[in-house]
Amino acid sequence: MWSNNLFRTFWHVAFLALFVSLCSCDEDLFGSDAKQIAHGYRLKRIGVPGPYALLAPYDTGGLIIDEIGWSKPFILARAAGSEYWDRIDTDHAEHIRISDAQRRSNPALRAIPIEAADVAWNQLNPRKRLW
Repeated sequence: MWSNNLFRTFWHVAFLALFVSLCSCDEDLFGSDAKQIAHGYRLKRIGVPGPYALLAPYDTGGLIIDEIGWSKPFILARAAGSEYWDRIDTDHAEHIRISDAQRRSNPALRAIPIEAADVAWNQLNPRKRLW
């Protein structure tokens, strides 16, 4: 009787230890295909190694992008093959399209580092938004 309870307690403790270990890993064990940027905006990997899509909050589909950059409160993304940028102000839920000349003439937008979507993907933490 006593050994049966000890055996059962051992398995409960072992399961709990395994669960805590898996939850505290930095690896994406379940292959999440979307990573948070800010305020519900996500970068989603559509295939391996790409392409990537920028998703608005609560959307399941989004804009296929080549380049992206962010700095609170802005997200800048350029759609595949486009000459225009999508500028998202996450503080005011404002989404507008601007030209590259407009982006370069605005000091706040010009200072945002722009990277290829795959490079940006690798910088994002799957379980933590940036702001």
